[in-house]
Amino acid sequence: MNIMETEHTKHRCYFMSVMCWLSLYSWYNYSLFEPVNNNFFTSYYQNCMLMLVYLGWDTYHILTTPVLFRKDLIIHHSLAFITFLSFMNICPLQMSHTLIMESISLMNYYLKNKPKLLKIYRMCCIFFIRGPVWFWLWIYYFPTYILTHYKPLLSHNHYIYLSTLVKIMLSFCIYDVFILWKIVKPKKIK
Repeated sequence: MNIMETEHTKHRCYFMSVMCWLSLYSWYNYSLFEPVNNNFFTSYYQNCMLMLVYLGWDTYHILTTPVLFRKDLIIHHSLAFITFLSFMNICPLQMSHTLIMESISLMNYYLKNKPKLLKIYRMCCIFFIRGPVWFWLWIYYFPTYILTHYKPLLSHNHYIYLSTLVKIMLSFCIYDVFILWKIVKPKKIK
């Protein structure tokens, strides 16, 4: 890593730390099964706003600094920006809860000189944080709670909402598989 990459990664980790802590705070203090206060001043709404700021900041740097450019991250950031902008006014608590999954990037700066440990950390995040959260949201929470309690909000565009949500969630799961593949793919010997 050159000095510009190192500095950017450090600032990225600062963003991630705040978002993950706010997400943990939300998980601990707010139940997903009680009515959600969509007030702008709630910690979970602010966490969603912070995510939008982070995505804008990071995308700008990725696009303007050639050493930071990654196509997969641009696609991921674009989808995440659209998702958060679209759904944070409907379900900000749920969106804040998913930000715990950003812990996958939390240690990129601190473990930059220990690539094997960083790979293990990232794999553990996928299997023990991201995977269980996706599984719980897909299999339990969205079918049993969102579709029954948010029906008035969804009734007009119910099928569009559901198909969009499924496509977005599926694309993020595919991205996790891509990250796993990048972690475990064998190195080419020259």
